[in-house]
Amino acid sequence: MKAKVLMLGLLGAFALTFSAQAQQEVATSQNLSGHKTIYNRDGSRWFIDIQGGGVILPLGEANNKADFMDRVSWGMPMLGIGAWHNPYFATRLQLYGWRAFGFEFKDQVTKTDLNKFGNFFVGGNYQFLFDLVNYFAPYKADRVFHFSPFVGIGANYLLQVTEGDKFSPAIEGYDFMRDQAPKNFEDFCGSFGLAANAGVQIRLHLHRVLDFNIEGQVIASKINMRGNNGAHQGADLMALVTAGFAFNLNNPAFTEVVPMDWGLVNDLNSQINSLRAENAELSKRPVSCPECPEVKPAEPVVTQKTYYSSVFFRINSAKIDANQMPTVNMIADYVKESGETIYITGYADAQTGTAEYNMGLSERRVNTVRDALIEKGVSADKIVTDFKGSDVQPYEVNKMNRVVIATGTKEEAK
Repeated sequence: MKAKVLMLGLLGAFALTFSAQAQQEVATSQNLSGHKTIYNRDGSRWFIDIQGGGVILPLGEANNKADFMDRVSWGMPMLGIGAWHNPYFATRLQLYGWRAFGFEFKDQVTKTDLNKFGNFFVGGNYQFLFDLVNYFAPYKADRVFHFSPFVGIGANYLLQVTEGDKFSPAIEGYDFMRDQAPKNFEDFCGSFGLAANAGVQIRLHLHRVLDFNIEGQVIASKINMRGNNGAHQGADLMALVTAGFAFNLNNPAFTEVVPMDWGLVNDLNSQINSLRAENAELSKRPVSCPECPEVKPAEPVVTQKTYYSSVFFRINSAKIDANQMPTVNMIADYVKESGETIYITGYADAQTGTAEYNMGLSERRVNTVRDALIEKGVSADKIVTDFKGSDVQPYEVNKMNRVVIATGTKEEAK
């Protein structure tokens, strides 16, 4: 009954998490599922998890005759060291060591009365975790609920076998720690064996540096535990349920690689082609012209040329992407070379967010550009800021209005 209540509770939490996320704006500009999104290759996100729980031997005729709570060995410390290589795939080395209780019939003929044994073991597995939520849903750095199946391979070592709940002394013939060397291959296999495991992890993201994990897994190996299918009869199968905390050693969030804005690229290419056409026309003119009457040089006429440049942003972001930094550098160079005042105005697109929210977003964007210009050596008194939110849309294409536009004047002689 308790298991059913727990399962229904987990399913309810899973459904509530997805419904809440469906009403929130995701942290990607394309709103694609996680495995269809490209992420920056800026290193793995390392973590350490510490867990504890219980272990039981689920197989064996005598085991199944014993009381369930008497079969569970509580404690089961586990230490994991791993890394998320992208939002939906991780690897982990998990180390553990404890005891598992096994039972045998005192009389194999009548199969009455039970002897209890404690199998002390250590082991480790190298595991592969797959976060199904981040794989199928759009990636969101602060998502709370995660569901991750995992598989792994490793090895187990049987230290000793004791009677009942005792920690010592070891039963003669099962104290493998006392053997200086295995007498034969069968003795060696009785204490050491390769292992395979599979399980699921439910991870609750509590904080940037802290997760809470609940895991259930099955480990199979051949180390001849007492009371598990009988000695030398098949693999030893252990079932574990553990819970604990994972500590993220660096920023666990991944950043999306924003694809190129092809509308902007095409516009720039059109301008380049237009300039090339003008240059081709100029090249057709003669190198020198016929002798002309002497003309008095005209006085230079001072005109004003308007400076114009745009810094584009991702949806719901006030962070300057790396591909926009060249534009910021050009604005800074212009102000430092010309000595003119630069006027920068922030905007937000009208199709996302409320007018009140967009006003604040455009203010944050223009302040970000202002701070970047000051870092590039531009004097603060040469910068005038303004922000329009989504009330004013400088471009016809909606997504191009996530922008800060810089304007100024520059005196030139003609």
